[in-house]
Amino acid sequence: MLKKLSFILCSALLAQTSYATDVALGAGIGTLGFGVQGTFAVTPHINVRVVAQTAEVDENFEESGIDYNSTINLESYGVLADIHPFAGSFYVSAGWLAHSNGLDLKASCPTSCDIDGQSYKSAPDGQIKAAIDLGDNAPYLGIGWGNAMKDGRVYAKLDLGVLFQDDPKASLTATGTFQDVNNPLIVVNTSNNAAFQQQVANEEKDLQKELDDSGSMNLYPVINFSIGYRF
Repeated sequence: MLKKLSFILCSALLAQTSYATDVALGAGIGTLGFGVQGTFAVTPHINVRVVAQTAEVDENFEESGIDYNSTINLESYGVLADIHPFAGSFYVSAGWLAHSNGLDLKASCPTSCDIDGQSYKSAPDGQIKAAIDLGDNAPYLGIGWGNAMKDGRVYAKLDLGVLFQDDPKASLTATGTFQDVNNPLIVVNTSNNAAFQQQVANEEKDLQKELDDSGSMNLYPVINFSIGYRF
């Protein structure tokens, strides 16, 4: 995705240079990942930014006998308008980002785990997979300091804001084989056991309710620091 954005930004730079309009290219890091951006001056008080950022964070951990592998996926791109009310460093920023932010979680329980009130342990091929989806586009609102069009050829910017993502949607699936801890003679093949799949579906409903009750994942805090060069 960043390669495509870099090509777009370079193309925009060539197009803007042809009629002598200021443009700046930059790179940054923050809570949305590593990113690139192109800034164009519209008026002395308004700059427009094309932005893209991405990151993937993997973490493996064990808790209460359950082995977890989690992946946080961050990828977004879009357009922001920076309004400098005093034509200086401070600005108010608003815009729209297309994104594929979300969380994937895989869990295996070689000892025991609770699935809808019943204790199971997973065979080597047994796994519970959870995914949390946060939609595919979101408005952004924030403030910042730094002006790519005023701070000399080399500039620095700090963004503080909020990305208003969709309410989280959970999905839960099970694959492979599980064994009933209390009755080892019961071995469940997840692909053809309707009762076990219903238990997993009940767990999915519980997870969705927890997400709905928390009401926090749709407001994603954005902190980003970037540096760049004005041409």
